[in-house]
Amino acid sequence: MTRYSLREIFELRSVQSCRPRVAFGRCFVQDSLFGFSDGSGAIWPVSLLPSAAAAQPVAGRIYRLEMSTKTEQRSSSSQTNSFVVELQTSTLLLVESLVWVAGEDVARWTLPFIPDPAHAPDFPSAEVSRTQTQYFQTRTSERLSRLRARSCAIERTRLLFLADGYLELDPPTLVPSGGLERYLNSFVTHYTDHRGQQWPLQLPTSPELALKKIMCEGSERIFSLDHAYRNNGELSAHHDPEFLMLEWYRQGEDFDDLLSETQRVVECVAQAVGSVDALPQGCWPRFTIESLFLKLVNLDLKALADTDEFRNRAAEKCISIAATDTWDDVFCKVFMEFVEPFLKTQQACFVTHYPKRMGALAATSATQPFYVDRFELYVFGAEICNGYKELVDSKDYHARLLGLQQERPEIFLDPQFDTCLTRGIYPCIGNALGLDRLIALLMNAASIQGVLPWPFASRFLPDTVALE
Repeated sequence: MTRYSLREIFELRSVQSCRPRVAFGRCFVQDSLFGFSDGSGAIWPVSLLPSAAAAQPVAGRIYRLEMSTKTEQRSSSSQTNSFVVELQTSTLLLVESLVWVAGEDVARWTLPFIPDPAHAPDFPSAEVSRTQTQYFQTRTSERLSRLRARSCAIERTRLLFLADGYLELDPPTLVPSGGLERYLNSFVTHYTDHRGQQWPLQLPTSPELALKKIMCEGSERIFSLDHAYRNNGELSAHHDPEFLMLEWYRQGEDFDDLLSETQRVVECVAQAVGSVDALPQGCWPRFTIESLFLKLVNLDLKALADTDEFRNRAAEKCISIAATDTWDDVFCKVFMEFVEPFLKTQQACFVTHYPKRMGALAATSATQPFYVDRFELYVFGAEICNGYKELVDSKDYHARLLGLQQERPEIFLDPQFDTCLTRGIYPCIGNALGLDRLIALLMNAASIQGVLPWPFASRFLPDTVALE
């Protein structure tokens, strides 16, 4: 016996079949009229046949629904746990209660960001028929549709990289260091061995360190589609503490080529979710950080390497600057107040060559040593990736690490990564792209939580975990 969705049952209501068509649906009541819903949507209203009704439907309970014609009406419709509803003039649904499913006492729904599947659908108020059964999308069916689109995007992305000769890897989730980004915070845990000794571990903010260890071995092209974790307030419309990260590396030093490859990846994802028309055609605009600060704020970053001077000049234009702000604080405040509004006017654009002090593990620019070969891609005003010409100079790395440890002494280090970098990593380029954020933007979801199967906040009671 083939199982159908309620949407399929509704669409095939005028088509006879030699095999029974069976669906499962949850009963609801709207305006004192019965309807049924499942993950595909809702049908409402359905007419209960008084002459055949041996039971009354219960809102919230899940039922088995079998389509038949009036001439095929089954004798089981007289059973005490079943009844018959009319889908249209010649089509009936034999409805039988799934007695093992609770439903009479529906508790309060406690999963934030996930619609209550037992909630009566929000029908459009204008001209909805109360006599003819219709099909409607529901918040649940819209959510599941977004999850299917997300799944398609993941699969298309995977196939794109495999077709380009990349090796897919599944990096570890328990690592000695969650990452070396000064602005990110890791989840901390530990492993207890058979002696009772504990070994500190973290969840990765990105799989960067693990993947680069493989690049040290001489791999030419690698990628991963795996979860990344960010602690300390990473919960907002564009952030979730756990999300899907696409990260890839390949040998070579062509920074511009990495930007073009990134555009192709984003266009692939857009096609998978059906929103490619929302992105600009042709090569997307590229702006250097230096040009944006000069054009929008008239600040020359290279000439303002001194923190006090940068702070004083920026304070003339940005009232949020405080006397205690560091150089990085001043940069971020000016960027958010003046640069981000400009980026929101671009459907998609690249911002390249950040100051070295904000370079993380990006290589120093060969032509402008104040900057690094790092870029971010902005889609509809939101940053969705960080790409580098990768730092392979171990002396430069250790100098940056010393500064990072002085500023963030609590950051865990990865001695194995240090060994690999000292041994030598092949010249390479790489990118880390927040796939869930990109999908949410392309699908015009209200937040990243709208495309996640299990949003972080849904694991807690409503109104308990604070959102930014």
